Amino acid sequence: MIKSLNFLLCIIFCQLIHGEAIQKSNDSSKQDKSKSSKIIVYRDRCMATIPIKVEEKSHIIKVPGSIDPQSILFCQNNQENPTYEISKESDKATEAELILYSKNPFISELTYCFTGINWHMHYAAELNESFNEILNFESFISIDNQSGASFDYVDLRLVDGQTDNLAKNQSFSEYCVSIKNTLQKSRVIRVPWVSFNEKSTEQDYRFDVGGECLLNLQGVEKNVPLQIYLSFKQAEELKKDLANGDLTLYVRDNSGTKRFLGINHLKSVKADELIQFAIPLHLVTQLTSNETSPLSQIQGVLEQTEFKTLLTEKLEEAAYRFTIRNFGDKEATIKIMLPFGDNSVKVVRESNEHKQESNKSVCWQVKVASKTEVVVRYRIQLVKE
Repeated sequence: MIKSLNFLLCIIFCQLIHGEAIQKSNDSSKQDKSKSSKIIVYRDRCMATIPIKVEEKSHIIKVPGSIDPQSILFCQNNQENPTYEISKESDKATEAELILYSKNPFISELTYCFTGINWHMHYAAELNESFNEILNFESFISIDNQSGASFDYVDLRLVDGQTDNLAKNQSFSEYCVSIKNTLQKSRVIRVPWVSFNEKSTEQDYRFDVGGECLLNLQGVEKNVPLQIYLSFKQAEELKKDLANGDLTLYVRDNSGTKRFLGINHLKSVKADELIQFAIPLHLVTQLTSNETSPLSQIQGVLEQTEFKTLLTEKLEEAAYRFTIRNFGDKEATIKIMLPFGDNSVKVVRESNEHKQESNKSVCWQVKVASKTEVVVRYRIQLVKE
């Protein structure tokens, strides 16, 4: 009986110790979470919020040498903010010391602005030889910490915008990343973002009549190259917003050999929008059936029939005639794309009704029968920013 009682007491004691260990572990994880640094990384500057605990009259915190002294903010309940000074070896020093002086111990959060952390989103895609399937797609965010300071357990908000423009335009994208260990100074880390494989693509053919075509080219015939665009949607379970970034392209031919195709650009898209990118013009000959491809059978010629400046140098008006000739044996559907960048464009007259592709682009979609040509005319007013 005594042995049984002792055995029972031993079990209870072990359970108590085990429970206390679990509780300590939970408390520790909560404590670690509460100690996380939070950094918002804009394109032109950063804002950090870090937990601090001052137990002595002076306390030193390692901060970036680019810290803005006027941006320092303390968040504590007793309203007794410390006096502080910033010490660094030279004006060009990448690391500095923030020295706090306080009469009483306190726990607080410290917020300040600085520069030195940059981020970019990168993509790599492997295509099949016919360009109608993406075999592999990888993306990651590279975070380059050249601020001069390290940050532990960081929650990052990467904002695709500059702080000077936030008050003017509140439409911007952001991407959240958690660093479970330390964001070390003078290092670049790469965080996986979206990846998938074996995704079918849709192909469409486009003529781009923006850019240099909007300049004064009156009386000049311009041959516009036909472009192939691939488009697809992300898988439902993997959807994430994507930022602007470089896209490295590979192709795998029917023999299984991989080739490097070059580097293109992928524009930012929301998670539920189509991802679109062009096959670089010098790579279109990689198509398996190039002889029967619209690339070798469709020709586009742009003529600017009128160009004039109205009122001020910022307002221009131009008229165009765009001719598409189809030398092939099949009907082709073609998009005439008119991107206008940061400028504002108004279509004042047109032979075919345009569609608003985005707030910075319009397009005309036309069908061109075999062995025929189609002429699209339009007149635009462009307001330069």
